[in-house]
Amino acid sequence: MHRTLVNRFKYGLMGGGAALCALVVPAMGQEAASQPAQQQAEGDDSATADIVVTGSRIARSGFNAPTPVTVVGEERLAQRAITNVGDALNELPSFRPLVTPATQQAAGGNIGARVLDLRGLGATRTLVLLDGKRFVPSTTQGTIDVNLIPSSLVSRTEVVTGGASAAYGSDAVAGVVNFILDRDLTGLKGSVQAGISSRGDYGQQNAQLAWGTKFADDRGHFMIAGEYDKSDGMGDCYTRSWCPREQLIGNTPAGAGGLPASIRGGPAGTGTISSGGLIVANSGPLRGLAFNPDGTTHNYDFGTIYGTNPSPLFTQGGEESVRNGFLDGILLIPPVKRFVTYSQASYEFSDALKVSADLSYARSKGMVIGSVARTTQTIQRNNAYLPDGVAAIMDANAITSFSLGRALMDLGGSVNHSDNQTYRAVLSLEGKISDNWRWDAYYQYGRNEFRQDYTGNVVASRVTNAANAVTVNGQVVCGINADASTANDDPNCAPINLFGSGNISPEAAAYIAPSGYQTTDTTEHVIAANINGALFALPGGDFSIAAGGEYRSDKAVGTADALSTANAFWSFNGKAVNGSIRVAEAYLEALAPVLKDVPFAQTLEFNGAVRRTHYRRSSPGLDTTSVNATTWKLGGVYAPIEEVRFRVTRSRDIRAPNLTELFGPVTLGRTTIVDPLNNGAQIQVNSYSGANQQLSPEKADTWTAGVVLAPKGFLRNFRFSVDYYDIDLKGAISTLGAQVVVDRCAAGQTALCNYVQRDASGALTSVSDVLQNVSQVRNRGIDFEASYRTDAGKLGSLDFRLLATRYLKLEIGGIDRTGQTGYRPGTTTGVPDWIVDGTVLWDLGSVALNLHGKYIPKGVFDTTLVGPQDDGYSPGLPNSVNNNRVASRFYLDLGATVKVNDQFELFGVVNNLLDKDPPLAASAQGGTNQVYFDPIGRYFKVGARIRM
Repeated sequence: MHRTLVNRFKYGLMGGGAALCALVVPAMGQEAASQPAQQQAEGDDSATADIVVTGSRIARSGFNAPTPVTVVGEERLAQRAITNVGDALNELPSFRPLVTPATQQAAGGNIGARVLDLRGLGATRTLVLLDGKRFVPSTTQGTIDVNLIPSSLVSRTEVVTGGASAAYGSDAVAGVVNFILDRDLTGLKGSVQAGISSRGDYGQQNAQLAWGTKFADDRGHFMIAGEYDKSDGMGDCYTRSWCPREQLIGNTPAGAGGLPASIRGGPAGTGTISSGGLIVANSGPLRGLAFNPDGTTHNYDFGTIYGTNPSPLFTQGGEESVRNGFLDGILLIPPVKRFVTYSQASYEFSDALKVSADLSYARSKGMVIGSVARTTQTIQRNNAYLPDGVAAIMDANAITSFSLGRALMDLGGSVNHSDNQTYRAVLSLEGKISDNWRWDAYYQYGRNEFRQDYTGNVVASRVTNAANAVTVNGQVVCGINADASTANDDPNCAPINLFGSGNISPEAAAYIAPSGYQTTDTTEHVIAANINGALFALPGGDFSIAAGGEYRSDKAVGTADALSTANAFWSFNGKAVNGSIRVAEAYLEALAPVLKDVPFAQTLEFNGAVRRTHYRRSSPGLDTTSVNATTWKLGGVYAPIEEVRFRVTRSRDIRAPNLTELFGPVTLGRTTIVDPLNNGAQIQVNSYSGANQQLSPEKADTWTAGVVLAPKGFLRNFRFSVDYYDIDLKGAISTLGAQVVVDRCAAGQTALCNYVQRDASGALTSVSDVLQNVSQVRNRGIDFEASYRTDAGKLGSLDFRLLATRYLKLEIGGIDRTGQTGYRPGTTTGVPDWIVDGTVLWDLGSVALNLHGKYIPKGVFDTTLVGPQDDGYSPGLPNSVNNNRVASRFYLDLGATVKVNDQFELFGVVNNLLDKDPPLAASAQGGTNQVYFDPIGRYFKVGARIRM
C-alpha cells in the first residue's frame, strides 16, 4: 500500500474535477492526484500550496514528504456506501480489524466499538487524532471508539504508517490516524440509506445531515451536523449453516487411534455437559444418563469420542451437536445504535488572529448476550430434587454422590447493555506572525462516560449453594442454611432443580443470576501551542522549523458492583479504574531542503524531530510515580529525476502505559508451581495478577524506506509505490506467567525476585505475575500501491487502484504469527501473508459503477500448532492438529451511483456479491475468524444523497 506524508488530494481536485477517482487517495508521494502531472501544473495555484498534514508540524509542499501516508477520501465512503469511517479504514490492508462489532460476540465493554489497529500491533499503539488534535479516550485502555467521530463531516483521513511519536507524542508506535473535517462546508448535504442481508437479517439504517454557511463578509463560518445509525445485528451461530460446522475437538492422549491431539471437526457435541443435565462418570451404572425435562433419564448420545478419555470436553456429533451450549445464544454481530452531533464556528479577525470553537456530543449503545453458563455440581443422594429412578440406581449400587454437568441454556446468557457518551469542546487560536511564520494554540476539554449493565449473570458459588437442595420439615431449602454451621448461611439462597431443562424456578434464577454493572468516567484536558516558519534559505528552499509544547491530563474514575469486583460472575465482570496521568512535553522539528531542480537531484532534503515528555501517574491510596521519555525521528527524500522519488525514515517511538495497566485491579488467585529451589516440588501458592504502577513506556525503533514512481508520457496516469517498514518494540507491556517468574528468579534474574515471596524456611508462598515491560514485538512488511486512470472518451473514464501489504513478520513474545488467519480460542489472531484490496471505477458522468475486491490468501490456522502440512508433524505431539490451514477468500462488491441532477443522487451497493461463506477456522467467535472473514454473506445497501 502506498503512503505519503503530505497530501495533494484536495489540491488535485481543485486542478481538475476528478473526485471520483479518489477511492483511496494515497497520492503516490503526493503525485497521485487524479489528473496527469501536466494537468496539475496547469491548474490552480493551490495545487502547489504548502499545507500541514499528518506526520509533520511543518507547512510545506507534499512533494518533499519522507513519511508514508495513506489518504482515504470521502469519495471512497460514498462509493462503498460506508457510513462509518472506521469501516472504510478497516478495509485497507494495513489495518487489522480486531475490535469491531463483528469480533465482539460475548465480550462486554464498549459493545459495537470500532477501534483501529494498525499493523496488528494493537489498538493502544495506534494514535487517533481529529483535525490534528487528540480525541478524548473512550475506553479504559486509552483507545478511541471511532463510532464517536462525526463521519458525515470527515473530508479525508490521513494514515501515517510509520512511527510518529516525535511529532505527536505517545501511542504513535504503529502510526497515526488523523480524521480531517470539512471545515469550509457551505450549503446543505445529507443522506439516508438502509441495508439488509440476503438472509433477511443485519438490518441497518443511517441518516446524516450537515449544513454550513459563511457570514460577516466571509470572515466567519458556522457549520452543524448530525448523524444517526442503527444496526440490528445478527442472530447466533445457528443462523448460518457454516458456523457450527467446526470446533476444536481434543484427542487424549495425542496419537490415540493414529490421530493428532486436536481435531478440527463438527458439528461438535459435548462430553461433560448437556442442556438438561448429564451425569459425568467414566464407568458404572450412572454413566451417560441424561435428564429429560420431566426429570426422567435417557442414555446420552455422546457421538464419536476421540482418544481414551471417556468424558472429553467436545465430541464429534452427538445429541448436543444440534445446539451446542458453547455456541448457543451468542450473537455473531451485536445490535448497535449511535448518534453524533458536531458544531463549529470560526471568525477571522485578521491575518494575525483566527478563533474557532468546536462542540460535539456522541453516544453509542450496544447489546451483547454472554455465553451460556456451564456448571458441574456434586449431587448427593439426599438431594431434594433427585428423580426417583436415579435414586433407586444409587441405592442399588451403594453410590452416595455423582457429578452432574449442566449447560444452563434454559436461563440463556447474560444480557449486557453498554452506553458510551462523549462530550468534547475545543477553543482554537491561530494566525500569521509574518509571511513565513505562523502560530496556533488550543484548549480542549473532553469527557467520556461509559456504563455497562448486565442482567441474568450467573454466579458459580451461588449455583453450588442452590444445587445442594435438601428437605427439612417437608420444605426444600439450601443445604448451607440447614447444616450445623451458621457461618455459611445465605438467607437469599433459593434451591435449584438442575434435573432437566426448564425446571429452574424464578426464585432460583434470580438468586443464581443477579445483575451487575461497571462505570468509567474519563476526563481529558489539553493545552497546546505551536509555531512554525522559515529561518533561512538553502539551495533547495527555506530551512524551516516547528516547535511547540503540550500539557495533557487524563483522569478516570470508575465504580463496579461487589460481585464484578470479586470476579464472581460467569461473564463480563467489569472493574473500577481510578487514576490519573499528567503529561508535559515539548518538541522541535526541522526541515532542510538541500538541493532542488539540479542535475541528478530534482529534490534532496532531510528532516528531523525530537520530543521530550514527562509523565506523572497517580491513584488514590498509591504513591505518585513519574517517568521521562525522549523520542526522535530522522528522514530524507531524494528524487534524482522527477519520475522517481526515494524516501527513508528512522525513528524512536514510545507507548506510555494506560490507566488500566497502571491502576486497574490486582486480583488474587491460586496456581500450581513447580519450585526449582525445592527439588521440583509442586505447590499451590497465591498468585497475584493485574496492574503495575511501576510500568515504563514501551520503546520502538522504526525504519521505513520506499520508492515512488510517477512516469510521464503515455504512462503519465500510472503511479506505483513500494514502502518497507520494520518496527522493533522492546519492553512491551505483558505478563510472563507465574511459573516463568519463579524459574527466571531461580536462574539469577534478581529483578524478578521482587515478585516472588518465600517464608523463613524458603518455602514458596506467593508469586506476583503482574504486568511488566517484559515482551518484545517485531513487525516487518512491505506496502504496495498501483493506480491508473484512463479517459475512454464517450465511454467515460476508468480508474484502477490496487493496494497490498506483504506481512513479513509479526512476532509477539517470541511467537511468529505471520501468515496466521485462524483465531484459536484462548490465543490471539495473527496477520495474513498478504492482504490485497482493489477498486475499479467506471464513470459515465450521470452514472458511475464501481467494483471492489479483497483477497486473503490461504493461511495457517495457528502457528504454534503442527499439522500434516507442516515440517516435523507427528500425531503424537501435544500440539498436533489434523489440519493447520485456512482456505483463501476473495470478496467482490458492486456499487452504482445515479445522478438525477446536480443536487440529488441515488446509490446502491451489493457486498459479497458472490455470497461466499467464510472459510472454516474454529474460534471463540464460532466457525471462522471474523476479524478477517465476512460472516454476513451477500448484503444489499440502497440510499439517496442531496447537496444544496
